[in-house]
Amino acid sequence: MSKTEDIIDSDNLLRRILIHPDNFKDDNTVSSGSFKLRRLKNGNIENGLSVDIERLTTYEKSIIDRKKFRLYSIEAVYVRDLELTPIHDPLPENYAHALIKGKITKGKARKLAASAKKIELP
Repeated sequence: MSKTEDIIDSDNLLRRILIHPDNFKDDNTVSSGSFKLRRLKNGNIENGLSVDIERLTTYEKSIIDRKKFRLYSIEAVYVRDLELTPIHDPLPENYAHALIKGKITKGKARKLAASAKKIELP
């Protein structure tokens, strides 16, 4: 198991969003649905929103495939302000992986989407 890092308030958390009409509003901004926990194939609900800690990765590694995804950034302090908890959850293939845990209501998902800043990749 990898050593875990503390996520500090100044950290940015990167969320990869699949380019799909359900994930974006008519004005092309990200929708709250992109910040809701999903039901997995086995019927369980996700254990948290999957993100990467920006200082531990690169945009290229985090986005994986620019043709399929867009990348957004949220400040860890804002996540905590919503009474959610960012937790470093390193994976064997992705040390930067983290989860946003807690009760993600529709209102909190809307606030996360509204605060998310699109990362413009070169």
